[in-house]
Amino acid sequence: MNKTLELMWKVIVNPVEAFDEIREEKSIYTSLIYLLIYGIVAVAAGHFAGLIAQKTLTTPPNASNLPPNLTPFFKNFDSTLKALTSSSSFFILGLVMPYINVFLTASIYDLLAQFITKKANGRVLFTAFAFASMPILIYKLILLAFAALMSYTIPAWIELIFVIWGIVLYILAIRETYEIDSGTAIGIYFTPIVILIIIVVIYILSLVPFIMNLLKTLPHGAFTP
Repeated sequence: MNKTLELMWKVIVNPVEAFDEIREEKSIYTSLIYLLIYGIVAVAAGHFAGLIAQKTLTTPPNASNLPPNLTPFFKNFDSTLKALTSSSSFFILGLVMPYINVFLTASIYDLLAQFITKKANGRVLFTAFAFASMPILIYKLILLAFAALMSYTIPAWIELIFVIWGIVLYILAIRETYEIDSGTAIGIYFTPIVILIIIVVIYILSLVPFIMNLLKTLPHGAFTP
Protein backbone atom coordinates (compact mmCIF):
# COMPACT_ATOMS: atom_id res chain seq x y z
CA MET A 1 0.00 0.00 0.00
CA ASN A 2 2.80 2.42 0.89
CA LYS A 3 4.53 1.65 -2.41
CA THR A 4 1.33 2.35 -4.30
CA LEU A 5 0.90 5.73 -2.59
CA GLU A 6 4.57 6.51 -3.24
CA LEU A 7 4.17 5.82 -6.97
CA MET A 8 0.96 7.87 -7.09
CA TRP A 9 2.86 10.85 -5.69
CA LYS A 10 5.86 10.31 -7.97
CA VAL A 11 3.63 10.22 -11.07
CA ILE A 12 2.43 13.71 -10.12
CA VAL A 13 5.77 15.32 -9.23
CA ASN A 14 8.25 13.27 -11.29
CA PRO A 15 6.52 10.95 -13.79
CA VAL A 16 9.70 9.98 -15.65
CA GLU A 17 11.28 8.67 -12.45
CA ALA A 18 8.05 6.88 -11.56
CA PHE A 19 7.79 5.09 -14.91
CA ASP A 20 11.51 4.22 -14.81
CA GLU A 21 10.97 2.66 -11.39
CA ILE A 22 7.99 0.70 -12.69
CA ARG A 23 10.09 -0.61 -15.61
CA GLU A 24 12.96 -1.67 -13.36
CA GLU A 25 10.89 -3.34 -10.62
CA LYS A 26 8.31 -4.97 -12.94
CA SER A 27 5.88 -5.29 -10.02
CA ILE A 28 2.18 -5.49 -10.83
CA TYR A 29 0.59 -5.58 -7.36
CA THR A 30 0.92 -1.80 -6.95
CA SER A 31 -1.21 -1.24 -10.05
CA LEU A 32 -3.85 -3.68 -8.77
CA ILE A 33 -4.17 -1.73 -5.52
CA TYR A 34 -4.19 1.58 -7.41
CA LEU A 35 -6.96 0.42 -9.76
CA LEU A 36 -9.04 -0.62 -6.76
CA ILE A 37 -8.68 2.91 -5.34
CA TYR A 38 -9.51 4.34 -8.77
CA GLY A 39 -12.63 2.17 -9.04
CA ILE A 40 -13.91 3.15 -5.59
CA VAL A 41 -13.47 6.86 -6.34
CA ALA A 42 -15.06 6.49 -9.79
CA VAL A 43 -18.09 4.69 -8.37
CA ALA A 44 -18.56 7.27 -5.62
CA ALA A 45 -18.18 10.18 -8.05
CA GLY A 46 -20.63 8.57 -10.48
CA HIS A 47 -23.15 7.97 -7.72
CA PHE A 48 -23.15 11.57 -6.47
CA ALA A 49 -23.13 12.95 -10.03
CA GLY A 50 -26.20 10.80 -10.66
CA LEU A 51 -27.94 12.34 -7.65
CA ILE A 52 -27.30 15.82 -9.04
CA ALA A 53 -28.56 14.75 -12.46
CA GLN A 54 -31.76 13.46 -10.83
CA LYS A 55 -32.43 16.87 -9.29
CA THR A 56 -31.83 18.53 -12.66
CA LEU A 57 -34.21 16.14 -14.40
CA THR A 58 -36.88 16.64 -11.75
CA THR A 59 -36.83 20.41 -12.38
CA PRO A 60 -35.18 20.87 -15.80
CA PRO A 61 -34.18 24.36 -16.98
CA ASN A 62 -37.03 26.26 -18.68
CA ALA A 63 -39.42 23.55 -17.54
CA SER A 64 -42.38 25.84 -18.15
CA ASN A 65 -41.46 26.11 -21.84
CA LEU A 66 -41.23 22.36 -22.42
CA PRO A 67 -43.99 20.57 -24.36
CA PRO A 68 -46.37 18.75 -21.96
CA ASN A 69 -45.52 15.37 -23.47
CA LEU A 70 -41.89 15.71 -22.32
CA THR A 71 -42.75 15.86 -18.61
CA PRO A 72 -43.38 12.09 -18.27
CA PHE A 73 -40.12 11.47 -20.13
CA PHE A 74 -38.09 13.44 -17.58
CA LYS A 75 -39.84 11.65 -14.69
CA ASN A 76 -39.27 8.20 -16.17
CA PHE A 77 -35.65 8.99 -17.01
CA ASP A 78 -35.12 10.26 -13.46
CA SER A 79 -36.42 6.98 -12.02
CA THR A 80 -34.24 4.96 -14.38
CA LEU A 81 -31.13 6.97 -13.52
CA LYS A 82 -31.81 6.64 -9.80
CA ALA A 83 -32.19 2.87 -10.09
CA LEU A 84 -29.02 2.62 -12.20
CA THR A 85 -26.70 4.63 -9.93
CA SER A 86 -27.98 2.86 -6.80
CA SER A 87 -27.85 -0.71 -8.11
CA SER A 88 -25.30 -3.29 -7.02
CA SER A 89 -24.33 -3.94 -10.65
CA PHE A 90 -23.33 -0.27 -11.00
CA PHE A 91 -20.92 -0.58 -8.07
CA ILE A 92 -19.54 -3.97 -9.12
CA LEU A 93 -19.05 -2.88 -12.73
CA GLY A 94 -17.46 0.37 -11.56
CA LEU A 95 -14.86 -1.58 -9.58
CA VAL A 96 -14.13 -4.10 -12.33
CA MET A 97 -14.06 -1.81 -15.38
CA PRO A 98 -10.74 -0.04 -14.54
CA TYR A 99 -8.95 -3.40 -14.60
CA ILE A 100 -10.57 -4.43 -17.89
CA ASN A 101 -9.99 -1.02 -19.47
CA VAL A 102 -6.28 -0.89 -18.58
CA PHE A 103 -5.75 -4.52 -19.60
CA LEU A 104 -7.31 -4.04 -23.04
CA THR A 105 -5.60 -0.69 -23.62
CA ALA A 106 -2.18 -1.97 -22.56
CA SER A 107 -2.63 -5.09 -24.72
CA ILE A 108 -3.38 -3.03 -27.84
CA TYR A 109 -0.49 -0.64 -27.27
CA ASP A 110 1.94 -3.40 -26.38
CA LEU A 111 1.06 -5.21 -29.60
CA LEU A 112 1.65 -2.04 -31.59
CA ALA A 113 4.88 -1.29 -29.70
CA GLN A 114 6.16 -4.82 -30.39
CA PHE A 115 5.59 -4.26 -34.11
CA ILE A 116 7.49 -0.95 -34.06
CA THR A 117 10.18 -1.45 -31.41
CA LYS A 118 10.55 -5.26 -31.47
CA LYS A 119 10.19 -5.21 -27.67
CA ALA A 120 7.49 -6.92 -25.57
CA ASN A 121 6.79 -5.37 -22.19
CA GLY A 122 3.05 -5.72 -21.66
CA ARG A 123 3.19 -6.35 -17.91
CA VAL A 124 5.19 -3.19 -17.26
CA LEU A 125 2.97 -1.19 -19.63
CA PHE A 126 -0.11 -2.39 -17.73
CA THR A 127 1.29 -0.95 -14.49
CA ALA A 128 2.52 2.23 -16.19
CA PHE A 129 -0.85 2.81 -17.90
CA ALA A 130 -2.67 2.26 -14.62
CA PHE A 131 -0.69 5.02 -12.90
CA ALA A 132 -0.87 7.24 -16.01
CA SER A 133 -4.58 7.65 -15.23
CA MET A 134 -3.64 9.61 -12.10
CA PRO A 135 -4.87 12.96 -13.54
CA ILE A 136 -8.32 11.45 -14.13
CA LEU A 137 -8.33 10.08 -10.58
CA ILE A 138 -7.56 13.59 -9.28
CA TYR A 139 -10.35 15.00 -11.46
CA LYS A 140 -12.80 12.42 -10.10
CA LEU A 141 -11.78 13.29 -6.53
CA ILE A 142 -12.47 16.97 -7.23
CA LEU A 143 -15.77 16.04 -8.89
CA LEU A 144 -16.67 13.89 -5.90
CA ALA A 145 -15.87 16.69 -3.46
CA PHE A 146 -17.99 19.23 -5.36
CA ALA A 147 -20.86 16.77 -5.85
CA ALA A 148 -20.92 15.46 -2.27
CA LEU A 149 -20.30 18.70 -0.40
CA MET A 150 -21.91 21.33 -2.62
CA SER A 151 -24.22 19.36 -4.95
CA TYR A 152 -22.44 21.00 -7.86
CA THR A 153 -20.69 19.62 -10.94
CA ILE A 154 -17.56 21.38 -12.16
CA PRO A 155 -17.41 22.76 -15.75
CA ALA A 156 -16.47 20.36 -18.54
CA TRP A 157 -13.51 22.48 -19.67
CA ILE A 158 -11.76 21.72 -16.39
CA GLU A 159 -11.87 18.02 -17.24
CA LEU A 160 -10.09 18.83 -20.51
CA ILE A 161 -7.05 20.06 -18.53
CA PHE A 162 -6.77 16.71 -16.75
CA VAL A 163 -7.33 14.78 -20.00
CA ILE A 164 -4.41 16.61 -21.66
CA TRP A 165 -2.25 15.95 -18.60
CA GLY A 166 -3.23 12.29 -18.81
CA ILE A 167 -2.28 12.09 -22.49
CA VAL A 168 1.19 13.42 -21.64
CA LEU A 169 1.58 10.76 -18.95
CA TYR A 170 0.48 7.97 -21.30
CA ILE A 171 3.08 9.07 -23.85
CA LEU A 172 5.75 9.18 -21.14
CA ALA A 173 4.66 5.72 -19.96
CA ILE A 174 5.15 4.32 -23.47
CA ARG A 175 8.48 6.10 -23.89
CA GLU A 176 9.96 4.90 -20.60
CA THR A 177 8.52 1.38 -20.82
CA TYR A 178 10.10 0.67 -24.21
CA GLU A 179 13.02 3.10 -23.80
CA ILE A 180 12.32 4.90 -27.07
CA ASP A 181 12.37 8.55 -28.13
CA SER A 182 9.45 10.91 -27.60
CA GLY A 183 8.56 11.08 -31.30
CA THR A 184 8.12 7.32 -31.58
CA ALA A 185 6.13 7.23 -28.33
CA ILE A 186 3.80 9.95 -29.62
CA GLY A 187 3.34 8.03 -32.87
CA ILE A 188 2.52 4.81 -31.00
CA TYR A 189 0.02 6.58 -28.74
CA PHE A 190 -1.93 8.37 -31.48
CA THR A 191 -1.94 5.60 -34.11
CA PRO A 192 -4.91 3.63 -32.63
CA ILE A 193 -6.77 6.89 -31.98
CA VAL A 194 -6.35 8.07 -35.59
CA ILE A 195 -7.44 4.65 -36.91
CA LEU A 196 -10.51 4.71 -34.65
CA ILE A 197 -11.46 8.23 -35.79
CA ILE A 198 -11.16 7.19 -39.45
CA ILE A 199 -13.38 4.14 -38.85
CA VAL A 200 -16.00 6.23 -37.04
CA VAL A 201 -16.04 8.89 -39.79
CA ILE A 202 -16.45 6.22 -42.49
CA TYR A 203 -19.26 4.61 -40.49
CA ILE A 204 -21.08 7.93 -39.99
CA LEU A 205 -20.75 8.81 -43.68
CA SER A 206 -22.19 5.42 -44.60
CA LEU A 207 -25.28 6.23 -42.49
CA VAL A 208 -25.95 9.60 -44.15
CA PRO A 209 -28.06 8.22 -47.07
CA PHE A 210 -30.13 6.14 -44.64
CA ILE A 211 -30.75 9.13 -42.33
CA MET A 212 -31.67 11.39 -45.26
CA ASN A 213 -34.20 8.85 -46.53
CA LEU A 214 -35.62 8.47 -43.03
CA LEU A 215 -36.04 12.24 -42.65
CA LYS A 216 -37.93 12.40 -45.94
CA THR A 217 -40.56 10.04 -44.53
CA LEU A 218 -41.34 12.28 -41.55
CA PRO A 219 -44.51 14.39 -41.82
CA HIS A 220 -44.14 18.15 -42.07
CA GLY A 221 -43.93 19.85 -38.66
CA ALA A 222 -43.09 16.63 -36.79
CA PHE A 223 -40.64 18.47 -34.50
CA THR A 224 -42.97 21.39 -33.78
CA PRO A 225 -44.29 21.39 -30.16
